[in-house]
Amino acid sequence: MASLTYAAHVSRKIIKFGGVGIIGVLVLWSLGTAAVNAYIAAHPPYYSPTVKYGIIPKIVYPEKKFETKTFLFEFAGDAVPKFSDQSRVYVIYQPLRLYLALDEAKKTAKELNFGGEPTEKSYGVYEFKNDTFNLTLTMNVIDGSFIVRYPYLNDQLLLNPEKVPDKIEATTIAKEYLSSANKLTPDLENGQQKVTFWKIEYDGLKSVPSQSEANVVRVDFFRKDLAETKFVTANLNEAPVSILVSGSTVENKKVVEVNYKYMPIDEQSFSTYPIKTNQEAMAELKSGNYWPVNDVGNNNMTIRKLYLAYFEPVSLTNYLQPIYVFEGDGGFVAYVQAVADKWVK
Repeated sequence: MASLTYAAHVSRKIIKFGGVGIIGVLVLWSLGTAAVNAYIAAHPPYYSPTVKYGIIPKIVYPEKKFETKTFLFEFAGDAVPKFSDQSRVYVIYQPLRLYLALDEAKKTAKELNFGGEPTEKSYGVYEFKNDTFNLTLTMNVIDGSFIVRYPYLNDQLLLNPEKVPDKIEATTIAKEYLSSANKLTPDLENGQQKVTFWKIEYDGLKSVPSQSEANVVRVDFFRKDLAETKFVTANLNEAPVSILVSGSTVENKKVVEVNYKYMPIDEQSFSTYPIKTNQEAMAELKSGNYWPVNDVGNNNMTIRKLYLAYFEPVSLTNYLQPIYVFEGDGGFVAYVQAVADKWVK
């Protein structure tokens, strides 16, 4: 009997300390795994740029005349921002063959209430008419871009609407319009929608600071960040996709202008390319090898900010490329090609 009691006592001890031991092993294992993961995160393995697309074309910017400046650099904390030695270059979907692209354009036109056959204005550019609603759709079937216009400057009824849409209402109307033509892609829907207020005047549109002074509202659709990198455009505060919304209660007059220039990016198809160092980019800025998206009159410019971004292409291209963005006093902003010169034409 005593031996059975002793055996039970020993068993309880084994279970107790065995359980503690197992818990200790699990804790040590978890701590060890966390330490290894933390080390790997802090010291990731280095992979050389893949450059699988070979030499790629330089970024094409709109033509702009400017005089180079004398630059000084004053960054926060007196520290020049640091970047990796490489960045991703993404593939942009190629357009369909012309005859297939025209069929696709007709489908889009029909979804936007433009029936009938279009008129060819130039190679790859077609015009559709909606005489009932006095609307014109001009579409470049080669790159898929299009413009919809209603002659709102000549419509006196739009000057004093009962109620101008607020930011939420205007964004909702703009999204519904794009959705009706299957043009509200996830990267536009999940990106920033910038809303600005405008006033129709005899010579065009004038930007105004508030809803109370406006009679139309513009919604700009910017893409969501890609690989934690933002997009920038050729017009600093304007996106390639924008919709002008009026305060009219007439359904066909709610959207009076649409500008749609969107190039589909294959987020799964990319290659890494060597990029210039921050010092090389700064040297190019100093030498005048930059494009001023927003220039100012000062000949002496202090740069306060430097970062990498992706440039929204303004012309048909195969690749989405990174650029260095320099921001300075007075609203000055300039772009410098980021991919190393060896790998661009």
